[in-house]
Amino acid sequence: MSVHVLLGGAPDAGKSVALHTLTAGLMLDPDTQGLFIDGKGGVELAAWEMVAHGGVRCDIDSATEGLEWARNRMDERYAYLSSAGARKITRGMGFGLLAVVIDELSAFTLYPDKKKREAFLVPLHDLGARGRAAAVRVIAATQKPGSDVVPTYIRDLFDIRWALRCTTKEASDTVLGSGWAARGIDASSIPLEAAGVGYLLAGRSGPVRVKGFHLSDAQLSDLAAYAAELRTAAAWE
Repeated sequence: MSVHVLLGGAPDAGKSVALHTLTAGLMLDPDTQGLFIDGKGGVELAAWEMVAHGGVRCDIDSATEGLEWARNRMDERYAYLSSAGARKITRGMGFGLLAVVIDELSAFTLYPDKKKREAFLVPLHDLGARGRAAAVRVIAATQKPGSDVVPTYIRDLFDIRWALRCTTKEASDTVLGSGWAARGIDASSIPLEAAGVGYLLAGRSGPVRVKGFHLSDAQLSDLAAYAAELRTAAAWE
């Protein structure tokens, strides 16, 4: 089963549209826990503050702290699986999805302080590598996710790729994987005015052209408030 999602594209290509489309769907399940990390200072993910563990995290220290928290939750789930003699978390075990949502990943992967950068990358890699069976999902958005922006050992853990409009064929292939542009799947051919349109690679059949659903600020606020209400109601059941 596919797990982690990487969104890439040029500025104003609609990465936020795509990211919120996925996030809203996840957070409307009251059993989903959300860790939100925003490399744009909280501008993009602010709407989800009320359902974000520890609030929306914008600096690398709080982001790393959040990843370590998620890592600990993942270890707890593996301890449960070991004691239960099971191989993966399923419904009925008392654990919901744990969604790690990161906007503008490059703000952290290119952080100038090497020690802090590595402290961020270690738990991120662990969540990506071991998250599948523990019902942990990482969704990250950034501009061209080349190896200079996202280390290859982390980028390769994202099995779902969504390429929004890119500036070059090479950039499109960086998101989707080498060779797709030569086969006619080229996100650089997407028109400038088509924000949110991109190629989604999520299975063996190859990339398909899709469009994220645009949610206004007011709609995002309403959805986040409803997600919070669902969690409150579930807590009283």
